Amino acid sequence: MKLEIIHSTHYQYTEPIAESVMEVRLQPMDGVGQRCLAFKLDISSGIKPRAYVDGYGNVVHYFNLVRPHTRLSITSRATVETGLAPDADAGEELVHDFLRFRSPVKDIQGVRDLAREHSVAHPGSAESIEAALDGLTLAISRDFEYNRAVTNVYSAVDEVLELRAGVCQDFAHLFIAVARAMGATTASHAWGDAWIPGKGWIGYDATRPVRTSEHHVRLAVGRDYSDAAPTRGIYVGSANSSMKVRVRTRELQSEA
Repeated sequence: MKLEIIHSTHYQYTEPIAESVMEVRLQPMDGVGQRCLAFKLDISSGIKPRAYVDGYGNVVHYFNLVRPHTRLSITSRATVETGLAPDADAGEELVHDFLRFRSPVKDIQGVRDLAREHSVAHPGSAESIEAALDGLTLAISRDFEYNRAVTNVYSAVDEVLELRAGVCQDFAHLFIAVARAMGATTASHAWGDAWIPGKGWIGYDATRPVRTSEHHVRLAVGRDYSDAAPTRGIYVGSANSSMKVRVRTRELQSEA
């Protein structure tokens, strides 16, 4: 499947600010069943960003706008092919780097309780690990309410467990925490990936709940949201800010 994705982020400031410094992780990754065929990043005021590849293989664009402004727009356009064969080298050497607990993915009693409820019957069996993670994915979707009003990007899993609610980012963080406590390895932005022995990384989307498919596109990976945020930055000034995000996706027809 070929998909065209247009991702637009618009910042508005109540007063002119002096400077904005931003990092952007919007270029779809190559590998894990997908390939980025084309990518273009447009930033208001004609800014030309630079780029580097971080330790997780994410392409990071960055820029600095150093003149007064009240608006900032970031628009990416990508063409991605999905549904490709698994990688020959799925990156097993990175697995242990994703095992460390840190906020928002905390090692707490509620996480350990969920891990016991969804324990792997036969830890050496890939099928048993997958079955346990499928059960965890369904449980999070069933037992937690999708609610945009109760959490924010800084909310940790203890808050999500207390509220029994959150958004896809929160559910991904909860999946990561429980999977780590179960002994499965994960990395995530809006869903969690678990390392399955002999099969590599497999994605679990606890919001829907489904395993990831050709309809899912990876922009970036990391231990949690802070490693893989689509946009992140700071600004210099005393104004308040607001942000609007719009994503449009359409399937491209294959050429005859």
